[in-house]
Amino acid sequence: MIFLICLLSHVNAQHSRRPAKKVEHTPFHKLDKWGDQIDVRDDRITFTRVREELDPDISVSANVSNIVNGDPVRISWTSNRGSLFDVIAIYTPPSRDSKDYLDFRYTTETSKSPTSGWFDEVLFNMRADYEIRYLAIDKQQVATVKARYLIAVPENEPMHGHIAVTGRPGEMRVMWNSAKPDSPTVWVSQSPDMTGAEEFPAKTTTYTASDMCGPRANQTGPILFQDPGFFHTATLTELKPLIRYYYRFGSGKALSPVSSFVNAPYPTTKMSRTRFIGFGDMGTFYPPYNADSIGALDVTKMMEREISTTNFILHFGDISYARGRGYIWDQFMTQMEGVAMALPYMVGVGNHEYDHIQGGENDPSGAEGQGFHPDWGNLGDDGHGECGVPTVHRYPSPENGNGVFWYSFDYGLMHIVQFSSEHDFTPGSRQYEWLAKDLASVDRERTPWVIATSHRAMYTSQEQMGDHIVGLHMRLALEDMFYSNKVNLHLSGHYHSYERTCQVVEGDCVNHGTVYSVVGTSGKALDPQSYLDYNWSKSQICDKFGYQRVTANHTHMDIEFVTTPHGHVVDSITVPVWK
Repeated sequence: MIFLICLLSHVNAQHSRRPAKKVEHTPFHKLDKWGDQIDVRDDRITFTRVREELDPDISVSANVSNIVNGDPVRISWTSNRGSLFDVIAIYTPPSRDSKDYLDFRYTTETSKSPTSGWFDEVLFNMRADYEIRYLAIDKQQVATVKARYLIAVPENEPMHGHIAVTGRPGEMRVMWNSAKPDSPTVWVSQSPDMTGAEEFPAKTTTYTASDMCGPRANQTGPILFQDPGFFHTATLTELKPLIRYYYRFGSGKALSPVSSFVNAPYPTTKMSRTRFIGFGDMGTFYPPYNADSIGALDVTKMMEREISTTNFILHFGDISYARGRGYIWDQFMTQMEGVAMALPYMVGVGNHEYDHIQGGENDPSGAEGQGFHPDWGNLGDDGHGECGVPTVHRYPSPENGNGVFWYSFDYGLMHIVQFSSEHDFTPGSRQYEWLAKDLASVDRERTPWVIATSHRAMYTSQEQMGDHIVGLHMRLALEDMFYSNKVNLHLSGHYHSYERTCQVVEGDCVNHGTVYSVVGTSGKALDPQSYLDYNWSKSQICDKFGYQRVTANHTHMDIEFVTTPHGHVVDSITVPVWK
């Protein structure tokens, strides 16, 4: 019965005549005639030859000639050809050969009359100008460029801003991306008009295709690796606890708008309440597109409404689902600016950021060989060669562990530890020893609540047996450690559904134990699989997008599943402090 309810709800939630397939969306998130996402792997035209014969009777244009990152654009065309095969193709940079388009639309699907048409897109600043071309294509797949139109982007626009705690009192990291490394700086003030702003210089990094571990990530092309520009990180210091700071970043005349954040508390700061939002498995969704991550837009909007009452965000893996496609990282980082520039956005790695089977010498985590591939596991090549490289450069993390792969920090009444289910977590491993030491060192008088996250679930009853077996091995390796150190809550994703346990120890519901919650519901198409029958599984929801909202005071912690689009709480549990 649960399976039938989940499956029917899943199909209804996708608004499709058939179950949604797991696809890799095109840059324009195009749909087929059923309303399903078109897979970029099935949507490339192979030209036998390309030539140029500009035709004054054919035109292509846009309503703007300049954009900033994420601007909507209306693209128009006119033609007297009436061909079924002609396309409007988009290129960045404009120097690309006509075979190397970013994406395209057939004129027939955008026509408003026999001789003209238009369509709307959102263009992202990929650190190079755009060119739109009208391509006339004959039956022999010979493409002829008939018209061109240039759209310029700002020379060094600062983009993809986000902030993160460092784990040290009085500090906050500000990170962003731009086309050039020219004197990146953050200006910080306690005044909205930036009066008396203090300057903090940023450090800059970047990566190339050769830094990746394997294909697709190390292959160049318009829908593969593109020059990611430069990543800037400034560490703000000597900030006061729980004070609002205003900031902007950039270099020269290329500056971001003014944003603000409330600085993290000091260890000695008295807080009556601490709250965060947590989730996994998001991906990209940007209007006016549909997308394979159909829930991401509503989840992002709902988080934006909770900024004023939330302290930080935890995103435990499967972040952008780029998997070697650079344009997806640009879309995702733009999508999250509203939340990530206002609240510390703390991420962990999932299988789609990291898992690889070759190129281990480039693995920034320092894992041995080709990574963690136990014979009982299903850890494969889901990162498509990224092996965490793009994630490391975008998300500098607290330095008390192994960068973004595993780390911990205190915030108010909580101790947070993000560890990696994609690395060796078994007894004797480097990560296991670090995790045991970290949990044993927690000051429960100062931080009475301990929350752990990983991408994969430890407790799950959803019927995906390969992942279920991995979860059993995680429990075998870590559950005793969690119990002896009184870990209150473990959050995970990987399954695109929601499930919560009772307070559980070794499969038994108890008065004092760990609550395990799967929250892979922040965007990617939901998983409708049925559930196995375990008495510790107290809530199973596979037809709603949302996130976990966790709020703690000195005596109790509220764990709520908040669903889109209206913020309804459909599952909750309150647990007392574990003494």
